[in-house]
Amino acid sequence: MRQLLFLFGALCVIAAGCSGSKKSNVASKPLLLVSLPPYKTLVHQIAGDSFDVIAVVPLNADPHTYEPTSRQLTQLTDGQIWFRIGESFESKLLPLLKARSVDLRNGAAMIEEGGCHCHGHSAQDRHIWLSPKMLSVQAGMIASELSTQFPEEKESFAQRLATVQEELVALDLQIALKMKLTTERAFLVSHPAFAYFCRDYDCKQLSVEHEGKEPRPKELEALMNEAIEREAKIAISLPQHNNKGAQLISGKLAIPLRMIDPYAADYSETMLKLASLIANPYQTNE
Repeated sequence: MRQLLFLFGALCVIAAGCSGSKKSNVASKPLLLVSLPPYKTLVHQIAGDSFDVIAVVPLNADPHTYEPTSRQLTQLTDGQIWFRIGESFESKLLPLLKARSVDLRNGAAMIEEGGCHCHGHSAQDRHIWLSPKMLSVQAGMIASELSTQFPEEKESFAQRLATVQEELVALDLQIALKMKLTTERAFLVSHPAFAYFCRDYDCKQLSVEHEGKEPRPKELEALMNEAIEREAKIAISLPQHNNKGAQLISGKLAIPLRMIDPYAADYSETMLKLASLIANPYQTNE
């Protein structure tokens, strides 16, 4: 019933928006949609200023539980391409938007186990932007799709793609150099968002959240023992998730608790900050 009401309201909003927005959109830039803020940054870097880019999920919202409002659809109806990654809200929007859908997971080496079990969905981990190597591949997919749909800009897309991929190679090197400063690679985290980062840089995230749920007392105790055994020196909290368990364990182990937003628009800053905190948990300048 809830989904039917959403669809009815959405269709009404779309109809109203289409009937009243033709004049205002005559001189507008082509609109590109992305599911999450980090991809807004990436797509803008490749597309350039001749395009507008909108992230469906706003900053500080949890994409795993996010549900778009009917009013928000008025911003999205003119989107020409939607670069998405398989979050659950996407299936509700796909029938309502005319945008060409591009799934950035296609061909990606996805982590199927040990990653994020997000609120009952499949075990496939979708935090794929938190790896410079994977993001470089996705950047290529984005540039290819843009070149197909807007061939007159193909050369500009290719030039910007080359710049982005060079920056991602440099980012990968920066992170690797930071990680060489420590042999203690385990860290606590309230939600397991960093599996791809851990795969790239030989780390181990110890998630307080267990299969999308808050842990039971026995699970907390087992996690605390594992953190001691692996000599975890830092706990990471996420603004979109319940951080009580991470706070509890970090307090009992007397290790720093730091906040990182994996969905922040600046993906480079996110990854560099995580690497810096793993290498030096007691730094004060976050």
